[in-house]
Amino acid sequence: MKIFIFLLAISLNIFALESYKPSADFSSYFNNTNCSQILDKFFYLNCYDYKLKGTKAVAYKVEASNLKNKQIKKRPRFEDDTNIPKKYRTTWSDYKNSGYTRGHTAPNASFSFSKAAQNSVFLMSNITPQIAQINNKIWNEIEQRERTLALKFQSIEVLNLVLYDKEPLYIKNRIAIPSFYIKIIKTPKFKECYQVPNHEVNDENIRQYQINCDKF
Repeated sequence: MKIFIFLLAISLNIFALESYKPSADFSSYFNNTNCSQILDKFFYLNCYDYKLKGTKAVAYKVEASNLKNKQIKKRPRFEDDTNIPKKYRTTWSDYKNSGYTRGHTAPNASFSFSKAAQNSVFLMSNITPQIAQINNKIWNEIEQRERTLALKFQSIEVLNLVLYDKEPLYIKNRIAIPSFYIKIIKTPKFKECYQVPNHEVNDENIRQYQINCDKF
């Protein structure tokens, strides 16, 4: 009887979740012209580029209710994304000794409310080569900001854009190194945007990287 109740609780929890559907302005970034492959990961959308072997855009919602639930502290292993043709995939080992960290585009801490959600952001298709200072300090604090705003507004929508030079540098397996990261956080009546370079900087105050949202 206890097993039945446990399984029922799990099934009800799964069915209570809804797959992410982007708002009209965010959906314009996810099309077959801009993306080699649009990866629907249920919890987020990923615009993946075969030539760059990396993401160009990731969009998702952050709900206060999910953040208030018990969070999973143990991080899963990075996994290859088998939904991508093998010749365009990246692997965990591609980053070894590259001088770059494995930077999440959709952040772990915004998706650690369930094992399925957390596993989805540890797919290598969600990872780009990111300078350690940016990943661990500035971008991390901006990710914390998105969760603070989610708690304030109850629900926010986020679009992360990954920008590349016309002739980017590469790490192993010809994975392109991004030049900038942009984060757009919005509700129907609020918008906040950041742009962060992918190189070491002197100023780590995230307010220095807040930009005008008008062009988005």
